[in-house]
Amino acid sequence: MGRVIDYAEFGRLVDAFAAGLQREGVGPGVHVGLYLPNTPHYPIAFFGVLRAGGTVVNYSPLDAERVLEHKIEDSRTDLIVTLDLATLHPPMARLLGHTRLKALVVGSLGDFSAAPAAVRAQLAAAGQLADVPDDGRHRSFLRLADTGAAPVRHPIDEPADALAVLQYTGGTTGLPKGAMLTHANLSAVTEQYFITTQGTPPLLAEGQERMLVVLPLFHVSSSSPATASTRAGA
Repeated sequence: MGRVIDYAEFGRLVDAFAAGLQREGVGPGVHVGLYLPNTPHYPIAFFGVLRAGGTVVNYSPLDAERVLEHKIEDSRTDLIVTLDLATLHPPMARLLGHTRLKALVVGSLGDFSAAPAAVRAQLAAAGQLADVPDDGRHRSFLRLADTGAAPVRHPIDEPADALAVLQYTGGTTGLPKGAMLTHANLSAVTEQYFITTQGTPPLLAEGQERMLVVLPLFHVSSSSPATASTRAGA
């Protein structure tokens, strides 16, 4: 959408969003759901949750409402990050009333575009925006990412034991089941990308890498290249 975000800006956005999440009570033991398509909101929220000390729970925008309800209760999700699209916000808003879900952090598709107002106007004209109430159970994504504060660091003593992501299966043999991915899992697969692509010339040269991630970011198959692509600026 006509916008470039470099590693320095990305790092600032992650830190600011992490600090905003911590003001909402996110820290070790708190599970935050990501119910997002492939927009900049996803990587900012993904690393923001981890930097705040919380655990990411991935949700598919294609999930049926009963599956979303199961995942919320099964994963003990307290907060979910989503967009104000008519296909995303209403299902989660309905679940606010009768699940353990406490609040929604809501962004807009054009937040990180070169022309946010124009993108929003286009979506509104097409009837693709949801009516998001201004109440105590909704938070603005941009407001959380505009704290100007640094997050409190939570050192990880043993990465192999620290839960980073709950990644749900496709549910082909029943209800989806949450696979537990640790910080060590994510770190290891990131290093593997660089170790296994070194040669003459290397396929991936740090600082020069280009990765096209076409899979949904909420899918486990895209988590590896997505985390590896931030290695240079981590």
